[in-house]
Amino acid sequence: MAKYPLIKTTLKDRLLGGHYPEGLPLPSEPQLAREFEVSRMTARRAIDELEREGYVYRVQGAGTFPTGKRFRQGMFRVRPFKEWARHPDHRTTVLRAMEIQATPEIGIVLQVQPGDPVAFVHRLRTAGDEPLVIEKRYINTQLAPDLLGHNLAAESIHEVMVSMGVVLTRVEQTLEAVNLRQEEADLLRVPVGTASFLLRRTTYSGTKRVSYVNYWVRGDRYAFQDSFEP
Repeated sequence: MAKYPLIKTTLKDRLLGGHYPEGLPLPSEPQLAREFEVSRMTARRAIDELEREGYVYRVQGAGTFPTGKRFRQGMFRVRPFKEWARHPDHRTTVLRAMEIQATPEIGIVLQVQPGDPVAFVHRLRTAGDEPLVIEKRYINTQLAPDLLGHNLAAESIHEVMVSMGVVLTRVEQTLEAVNLRQEEADLLRVPVGTASFLLRRTTYSGTKRVSYVNYWVRGDRYAFQDSFEP
């Protein structure tokens, strides 16, 4: 099994736990490669992902530094798909909807073996002609077979799974700020490196993970709002 997911998860846990002091560089890529017994390319990939997600930053000639511990606070909800689709000016385009083989990282997230079939749905939400939200979703097809046969440009994936008899019991989600890579920037028609929201959501059926999704949300066109009892 590839070690990339383990390296990324371990480094992220260390960063969140304050293992690496702020102002001091992380171990170099050769040092990380030796520690985890991988190639420098694999170590670099883990650092690249952590940089994109905002956990570290690079200084030319000086190394890679932690951005500081992220604090978890508050609660928020995201507007259901059916409410989005109800607006006459809103449109959802399915860029890809296909069965793929789980990568090692997706295998860990969905609790399946690398190489097992999973459903991949890539959608783009627009308001008028303006793109606002990119969605990349992975679904455990053992728990939700035949999902790809539905009209996913108009139907809520959660509602489709419920109609298929999948009991959805819990949702875990995180929201953080990231800088857009080339692929996402091109889809949202903004410059590379533009700040955006990244919403990660995992949906459970009992103890089993049914769905894992990443949403990249235009920070200059979208706001999260909630109300609750203090």
